[in-house]
Amino acid sequence: MKNLLLFFLSFLFVVGANSQNVKQTFKVPSTYDRSSITAILLDFPDGNHSAALREKIANVAFADKYYNNNIGYFALSAPFGRFDLTIKAADLIKKAIDDKKMANEIVSKWYGRKSDGTMSLELIHERGVFNATDNASLLAKTTKRGNAELEDYGNRLINRSYILVFDFQNLMTAAEAKIAGTRGWQSNVVSYLYKVDYSTDIQNKVYDAWIYDDDTPQVKAEKKSKFEMIQFPISFVASSATSVSAQQLINRSDFLKVLDPDKSEDQLLMQLVQKAYDENLYSLDRKYEDFRVKTTIVQANPITAKIGKKEGIKTDFRFFAYEYVYDERTKSTSQKLRGVIRSSSNIVDNRQNATGKSGTTQFYQTAGQQLETGYLLQQRNDIGGELILGYEVGNIGGVYGRFDIRLGRYVGIPGLFVYLEGGAESKDYNIYMVPRKGISFIHYGLGIAKGFMLTRNVELRPYAGAGQETASHNDFKTLALNIGTSDALEGVKSLYAKGGANISINIQHNIQFVGGIGYYLFLGKPQNGNGKESTTFNKWENLFDKRNGPSILAGIKFGF
Repeated sequence: MKNLLLFFLSFLFVVGANSQNVKQTFKVPSTYDRSSITAILLDFPDGNHSAALREKIANVAFADKYYNNNIGYFALSAPFGRFDLTIKAADLIKKAIDDKKMANEIVSKWYGRKSDGTMSLELIHERGVFNATDNASLLAKTTKRGNAELEDYGNRLINRSYILVFDFQNLMTAAEAKIAGTRGWQSNVVSYLYKVDYSTDIQNKVYDAWIYDDDTPQVKAEKKSKFEMIQFPISFVASSATSVSAQQLINRSDFLKVLDPDKSEDQLLMQLVQKAYDENLYSLDRKYEDFRVKTTIVQANPITAKIGKKEGIKTDFRFFAYEYVYDERTKSTSQKLRGVIRSSSNIVDNRQNATGKSGTTQFYQTAGQQLETGYLLQQRNDIGGELILGYEVGNIGGVYGRFDIRLGRYVGIPGLFVYLEGGAESKDYNIYMVPRKGISFIHYGLGIAKGFMLTRNVELRPYAGAGQETASHNDFKTLALNIGTSDALEGVKSLYAKGGANISINIQHNIQFVGGIGYYLFLGKPQNGNGKESTTFNKWENLFDKRNGPSILAGIKFGF
């Protein structure tokens, strides 16, 4: 076993040493402008809890990353039946948006259009200045137009206007879902994202309908009518689906109530709607380039960039770092992916107009080569999941799997995970001095882990958790193990605590070789399937000789 471990660790070192260059090349936009969102509920008036949903969607807290482009209403009547399976929902919703002239109202909001048809540039200029980066702010100060240069940025932001329609499917209370001992809500949520296509031609039509103070009443009426006749086009961008819940146990300890105070059904519904908004936008951030933040590295050690809460950054958000490389032969410049980084908990609050002296957010590197100042950063959110497939060797061994979920964006601690693990093996033991071949062992557990980057491509992840192991064999029925009962048994089980640490070395930024050591410590007496404790065996290892202690893991980890 010792030789196997040494060989495996040596192999990881050799492969990892050659994995520091992350190879990937494609064109990434170098500019980033803030988008605006209009949040709308797809309303089925006769649907379950529809009135409560209409109330809650109006109170959604907008992400810092987006401008709030909500208009005078928050619900769109569904243009199809809930159980109509033959329709193309995205197309019908688009037609309903067009029929309601929702895009006209969004553009009207940008221009502060009043009931008499008059418009202003106040909001556009305000958002243009807020959108500007430090570099743009400093550059504007060197021009004659100064701040007016930044205000003009607002015109191009109109073309970043999006409509996000939420369809809450199978919304049920915990009681309706027959989840005993729990209150709250659960739902499947599908979102549909549409973009207002604000072209130069459309902008010219808006300016042709601009009402000036010295226009005659007749001209003002004509221009007002002209604006209302404009058909602002929209296009379908993407859809996203997720399952969300907001629930609490009814009977909870006082300690849990301190951590998470009791909430009413109404408060839990608001929590569910907010979670649906946040999770669907996070998913769309992964799919759609316009929503991905782009910036440059301003300092390489430690890695920092001038983005933060203004761009909606949270702990452990993932970014790809690109270098511009000039090819002398082709006389052209290309982008080369050089590394992957994640945001730390040190996130700057930059939710104000840029002055040229904005603070920075700090990042830590998880893959690639050494990064340099000026490299382009592109936000590339991931799901935050990691799957280990491997094999354990020791008194407890066999095939092994583990699924880690990254918690950073929820709790603000970088590299923190909760994990689920499982393993299985077939092994021979003497039971009551009688050899039995092929006893089947299955164990499963959960725990918490914390990652520490030792180098750019090597991570150490200590962990601690607990679980249960079961053992079964066809002959157990006739062996009458006398564990808590004289009846024949089909299986036995025991709880365990486990601690250890894994070390991962990159093959690619999302694929690693994993080696580690864990220690299984079984707790209490073995139990039969009915939960009755053994009257014969005090420990699991008394029943199955030496079944405890350290195990060595080797495997591959996939991130997604």
